[in-house]
Amino acid sequence: MSFGKRNLILGIIVCVAVAVIGVSFAYFVSGVNVGGTGSSVELEPGDMISVVYDAGSSTLNLENAIPGDSASKTFSVTITPTETENSIRYAIILNLTTNEFVNNDIRYTLRDETGELATSTLTDNQTGEAVLYTDSRTVAGQTTINYTLEVEFVETDSDQTVNSNKSLSGSVKVEFAG
Repeated sequence: MSFGKRNLILGIIVCVAVAVIGVSFAYFVSGVNVGGTGSSVELEPGDMISVVYDAGSSTLNLENAIPGDSASKTFSVTITPTETENSIRYAIILNLTTNEFVNNDIRYTLRDETGELATSTLTDNQTGEAVLYTDSRTVAGQTTINYTLEVEFVETDSDQTVNSNKSLSGSVKVEFAG
């Protein structure tokens, strides 16, 4: 076989290899599957929010409390807009699993960087979910809002021995609020 034929065959093999690699790459890049049919494919707005809790935990505990004691939980909510959605409505919820207090001696206060957003008392032995605050945001780019939730055994001028050494525990969560 002559030198020219060998180069021609080698050139053809290289061209075929480049073409195969190019087609394979194009298939790989365009091979993303999207489920759904036509316009019924939708992004869940709840996917736009993520939450980070201090110490990596959403739990909030006030144990063996005496008047004046408090517990707090800091957390951040990050909103990431998409190409089609930049507005979201979400709720900040306290899910109480234990609340031994009576006489409305427990007060919560929710704050962000701008100041106090919500404050109220928790009712006697209230457990379950309590929506503390609902917010609507429209953002141009990824935005993070820092929050602090504080629960306090409020000191009053009356006898509070009925609530001394009581406990409250639960978790903070943030959910999409249609």
